[in-house]
Amino acid sequence: FIAFERLNSPFYFHLSEVELNFSIELKKEIIRSTVHLLTLSLIAKILSFFVRIACARVLSAEAMNYYSLTMPTTVFLITLGQMGLPSAVSKIVASRRDYTPVLKASVLLSVINNLLLTVFFMLVIPLLAAVVLKQQVLIPVLRAVVPIIPLVSISGLLKGYFMGRQEIIPPTACQISEEITRILFLIGCFTLMPTTDPVKMASIAVFSMSVGEIGSIVHLCIALKRKKRVLHHVSTLTGSLHWDTVNELLSLSLPMTGSRLIGSLTSFLEPMCLVLFADVLLQQQLITTYGQLNGYIMPLLTLPSFATIALSNWLLPSFTYQASRHRMDHARRQFFQIGLCCLFIGCASGLTLFCFAEPICQLLYHQTQMVPLLRSLTLPFILYSIQPCLSSVLHALGRSQKAMIDTTCGCLTRLACVSFLTIPLGTQAVGIALVSGMLVTTVLHLGRVLRCLFQDEKAILLPQA
Repeated sequence: FIAFERLNSPFYFHLSEVELNFSIELKKEIIRSTVHLLTLSLIAKILSFFVRIACARVLSAEAMNYYSLTMPTTVFLITLGQMGLPSAVSKIVASRRDYTPVLKASVLLSVINNLLLTVFFMLVIPLLAAVVLKQQVLIPVLRAVVPIIPLVSISGLLKGYFMGRQEIIPPTACQISEEITRILFLIGCFTLMPTTDPVKMASIAVFSMSVGEIGSIVHLCIALKRKKRVLHHVSTLTGSLHWDTVNELLSLSLPMTGSRLIGSLTSFLEPMCLVLFADVLLQQQLITTYGQLNGYIMPLLTLPSFATIALSNWLLPSFTYQASRHRMDHARRQFFQIGLCCLFIGCASGLTLFCFAEPICQLLYHQTQMVPLLRSLTLPFILYSIQPCLSSVLHALGRSQKAMIDTTCGCLTRLACVSFLTIPLGTQAVGIALVSGMLVTTVLHLGRVLRCLFQDEKAILLPQA
């Protein structure tokens, strides 16, 4: 009787119409935000690619080798400096109204962590260059990395704050400001202060990353000012701070940075293994191949990642919403749609690079010596396009630890290939190690996702909404 009266009530139809209009507007807002996100990400990716091309054209081969040898160390330090705090801040800010204690704790932890990390890195730079990398000339290049450690942490916290407020435009648009600032700095340095010293050229290229981060921070601060949302709580940092907040922040940040830290550590150890397990005659050839891989080839192979990562970021909340309500048919359909879309993007990019590798390299880099290695990696790397999608689904299903185990297996495979195949295969070991590690991680991710979706549906670690 109650249901009959509700169905015959004019207020029920009015409420249903309001809910329908709200749902339509929400879908339009999601589509609009996704289009803006993809557009800004595409512009930032093009500018970042332009920076890579400019460095490849301006830097000499020796300077590019020094730059490439320093990049794994830079990525590793950035991961340690951020310590997963931006993601933790984003999650807590989104779920709380009073997030002032979280901001205090995040700033305090970031300051302490960056001070300790910067001092420690400054002390070990000579040892790292002389003993580990066996390149004494890398000391000035490694010193140019130091400023980026605190700058990336500051920009990361600001981006996490905006993402927690569900404002995706400022943290995405600031990447454009970052790349433009970096481009202007490189043009100014190499135009006003031309140099042929490979060490100075590599140092300028590395330091340009810090200048770009300054541009990103300025953009985010201007966005805060426009929103009239100034973080005045930082000035009261020394006030009351509960350790429960710090523990909560660490409990979220440390697991979130696990997979990224493992990948960064692998990139950090890989050039060391190349140098340590090769004889003197082979070292220079390996350094040259490694420089080509990171300086010329990887930007081309990872070019479609802006689209696949954006789609995967959209898949994570959508898949979680459906799975938490036990609508697994809808969740599976979304996964396969996004997965096939990512695979199509990867196939289109891979086949284009395979068929037109030489003219593309000649157009972008004015060099073609990296074409054989590029063609050998292009087709296997198509599967890399679905890895972000698989990772998002694993996180949505509560399998973050399993995803970290898969990443660890792939990284160990990559390091093992570099260590044991360098002597018998020479420079070919670099490409084999990259592909092997990527395939192991992707295949393990795919197996876990399919098993969860079709065999262990009842074991999905999501509460019912």
